[in-house]
Amino acid sequence: MSARSRVSLNPLYKTALICLFLLPLAAMPLRAANGVNHDWDYEETHSDSRAFAAGGFVHVHMGVGDMHIKRGDTSKISLRYTIKSRRESNVKAATVDFDVRSNVHGTDATIEFHAPSGANTSFDVELEVPQNTNLDVHAKVGDVTVEDIEGDKDLTLGVGDIRVAKERSTYRLVNASTGIGDVNGDGYGETSGWLGKSLKYHGDGKYELRAHVGVGDITLEGK
Repeated sequence: MSARSRVSLNPLYKTALICLFLLPLAAMPLRAANGVNHDWDYEETHSDSRAFAAGGFVHVHMGVGDMHIKRGDTSKISLRYTIKSRRESNVKAATVDFDVRSNVHGTDATIEFHAPSGANTSFDVELEVPQNTNLDVHAKVGDVTVEDIEGDKDLTLGVGDIRVAKERSTYRLVNASTGIGDVNGDGYGETSGWLGKSLKYHGDGKYELRAHVGVGDITLEGK
């Protein structure tokens, strides 16, 4: 094999190494969500709610876990989450910062999930927001699902899957991409790419959807 051939294969070797490193992390919360992972010896569930005006912004930051965001009450945010870990001390040490403020741009909420550093700890999150809510979500490992929410969406996930269910007609711009994985969007046009896929769509709606996954799939539902 020539030196040129060896160089051209280097990206493939790098990709394989990334997959070998990341896939076990991706499987951890997914197995837990499906009840297959029996390593969670301790669980603790909490709930909270805050007044929140429609049309505001919700910013969410999470490490490991699954998140389901859907339409709820028109005047508040309702949060329910379960902390799961092998150790009771990790469950007790995990915290959630939930802050809602009003400013000249409307209502602004920030929800941050904190687990002990290096701990095998996961969050299962159910978040209900007004139907018209702008979302800014950043997570490292897990699945993110958004259903029936109107507004701008900026969704970033390291490893896992993103699913967004909302009519295509509500969007002015859709930009979805994966580093390694697929983008599925019936009616949104053709995807491009090889290991990773990308999709761009321009419509007549009001909102923008930006979604990116490092390793995993993106599914866009709603015609």
